[in-house]
Amino acid sequence: MNVLIVDPALHSRGGHHYTAVDRLRQELRRAGAAARCLGSAQVDDATRAALDCQPVFSRSVYGRPDGSDRQFRADVATAARELAAALRGSPAPDLLVLPCCDAVLAAAVARTVPRGHGRRRPRVLLWLLYGPHPLRAPDDPQVAPRLAQARQAYAALDAVTEVRACCETPAMAAFWQDAVPFRVGVQQGPGLILAPRPPRTTEAPLVSCIGFANRAKGYRLLPGALDEVLRQDASVRFLVHGIVQGSDAEQEVPLFDSLAALGERVEVRRDVLDATTYGDLLQATDLLLLPYDPAVYGVRGSGLFADARRAGVPVVAPRACAFARPAFDEGWGIAMETHDAAALARAILAGLAQRDDLARRAAAAAAHRSDGLAALLRDALADPPAPAPPRRGFLHRLWPEPARFWRRSPRKDPVC
Repeated sequence: MNVLIVDPALHSRGGHHYTAVDRLRQELRRAGAAARCLGSAQVDDATRAALDCQPVFSRSVYGRPDGSDRQFRADVATAARELAAALRGSPAPDLLVLPCCDAVLAAAVARTVPRGHGRRRPRVLLWLLYGPHPLRAPDDPQVAPRLAQARQAYAALDAVTEVRACCETPAMAAFWQDAVPFRVGVQQGPGLILAPRPPRTTEAPLVSCIGFANRAKGYRLLPGALDEVLRQDASVRFLVHGIVQGSDAEQEVPLFDSLAALGERVEVRRDVLDATTYGDLLQATDLLLLPYDPAVYGVRGSGLFADARRAGVPVVAPRACAFARPAFDEGWGIAMETHDAAALARAILAGLAQRDDLARRAAAAAAHRSDGLAALLRDALADPPAPAPPRRGFLHRLWPEPARFWRRSPRKDPVC
């Protein structure tokens, strides 16, 4: 089967776009399928070499601030033209995997997919990681025009392909299920394969905050919270890693200066982490801070949380964030009851007081869990799709023959 992974936001070896494509390629190889990869036009040489990634797209899924219909149509036309050029001269894909899909990418794929009498309908496996706007809540009234565009785009994709769609939380899946014509299930996005966190050999616990430091990630809460914790616990160490370049928080560089000024027990990093370094930092962490703003992250998932879950690392997160609910339910997460620095400090101190118990529960949860990605991809690769049936006039258009592949399941079963 000819497999194509498409992610216009893939440009460097740092972050979850890289780890998602890397994991997908590993799992596909294990299943006996090789995959081409199309990424950002700005993809760096190291990523091109490591992932065999072809530079294609001039804009990423995060680089579309204008939500107007006119801009949407222009963005779709550009993405479709770039995708068509990348596919020219190559066999048509049987399976497209879109680890971070938005309406523009969906519409571009729908416009570009080869079609015709007797041609097989390609499969599409996609993840809807956020709502119509990547930095706003799905039900924010300001994103209503984008939701209308998304309905149009996903309907067009459904008309020419066999779609299987995944969200990372049940809440996000429920939102999208009301907006798209295909079934939406729950499946964590592809992430690192991490060994269980090794037993601690030091009495000085490490509390970490790692990631792309856009405003919704809650980095502004750290100076006040860390200062309070340092006053009360003489042993704790902090690692704060954050990248603001290219985010909506580029003016917040002084925040990192204030964190560095807290003293030698606070390490501040602003470099791009490759997958190995990132994994090492995560496994060295005793308590991972995810102080994300529930106004944006209330229903969406978190790739960092998923990696912590696989590695058995306890977390701190707002109770209102759906992604962290498994940690709270299973006893390896500490909840912030409000989204402010004081609540974050209280949660950190509570986590430090329960460190051994949290670590034991997180390790037990990680040991008995598979993220399900391998099985999902095996299903996607099984039994090539049958050719589309020939048109038989008006009645056939009203009652087309149901697709044998990925027959829609009842909504009571939310698993992808």
